[in-house]
Amino acid sequence: MFPWQIDTIHPLIIHFPIALLSASVLFDILGVVFRKESLNHAGWWCLVCGVMGALAAVLTGFFADTIYGHMDDPFPVFETHGTMQIAATLIFVGLFIWRGVNKCQLPSEPLKYVYLAIGAAATGWIFYGAHLGAQLAGRI
Repeated sequence: MFPWQIDTIHPLIIHFPIALLSASVLFDILGVVFRKESLNHAGWWCLVCGVMGALAAVLTGFFADTIYGHMDDPFPVFETHGTMQIAATLIFVGLFIWRGVNKCQLPSEPLKYVYLAIGAAATGWIFYGAHLGAQLAGRI
């Protein structure tokens, strides 16, 4: 089998957004705790790269799904890998837009904690979706 067939590209891409998006939230939390702007900058750039990777992962997931048909029945949401990851990607895109409107900075004091809570929840969401994907691929 040729290694770059459409169904083999998705597993090669998926680990980048998982790592980058979770690192983004971690850097943002550490930046708030230690009051280090450099950590917040790292969080921003991980978010930028993670969102791009997540969009690529969703796109390749759609291509892979044309072979497997996993998304023929996307409900219930909490049992379907594709639906979970699309929702997580949309949440992170929302955080990206929110932060982009703030000139790449975290929101001001009261909303900063809302942003971080949404980011932490979205990280848990993406981890659970990844777990469902590993089950789907027969890796666990």
